[in-house]
Parts: sequence; C-alpha cells; structure tokens
Amino acid sequence: MRIKNAITKVLDTLTVISFVLMICVVVLQVIGRTPLMPKPYHWTEEVTRMLFIFLISIGSISAVLYNEFVAVDLFISRLQGKALIIYNSFLHFVIAGFLLYLVPSGFKFMNLGARQLSPGLRVNMKYIYGLILVSIIGMGIA
Repeated sequence: MRIKNAITKVLDTLTVISFVLMICVVVLQVIGRTPLMPKPYHWTEEVTRMLFIFLISIGSISAVLYNEFVAVDLFISRLQGKALIIYNSFLHFVIAGFLLYLVPSGFKFMNLGARQLSPGLRVNMKYIYGLILVSIIGMGIA
C-alpha cells in the first residue's frame, strides 16, 4: 500500500506540473501572436501537443488508480454485495484483456514514431508515442 501511495503521489505531481507547464506555454503562444512580440514562437504548438499527450497518459493511470473514469451507474447502483463484487471483477477482467490486446499495437505505434521527427523541435516522435504505450501498461498494472 505504501508503494501505491508513493506512485499515486508521483503521478499526481507530474499531472499538475505538466498541466501548469501546458498553461504557461499556451499563454506564451497567445502573447506571441499579439503586437507585443515581434514574431510568434514556432515551438509552442508542438510543446503544447507533447505536454497534452503526457498529461493524458499520466492522467489516465491516475484515473484508474482512483477509479474515476466516466461510468454509467444506473445499473451498478442497484447492485449490492456479492453481485457488485462479481460485476467489478468481470469489468476489471474485460479491461485488462482489452489493455493486453492494445500492447502490441502500442509497440507498433511507438516504432512508427521512430522514423519521424517533430517538425520544429526535431524530437524523435518515438518518445512521444511511447507515452501512449506507458499509459496502456500503467493502466493495466493499476
């Protein structure tokens, strides 16, 4: 349980940091398009996109840990006791199977990015697309 709390704290901290950074970069992008700046920054759009992918990847793991994904609980709210335990077990089994199914595709997607560089920053997209694979594996472990 102590490890889970430490992982949760790290994920929450990374989520907040990436969200604040994304807001700062977007504000810089907006200011760069006003007459206050001689020319807009070309890298802000790419950094925003990369931070957004990072935010979603880390946030999805946190959502699984906190059990905060969107759910329709019209049916679930009526379940109690053993039926609720069976339902939750079945649901987690289906989700785990789906995530396991996605892992090979995540590897293919990451390797596809190995041949691409972002246009402005020249970052290998393998690292950015790899975040999606990290998200899939992280949700599966959570």
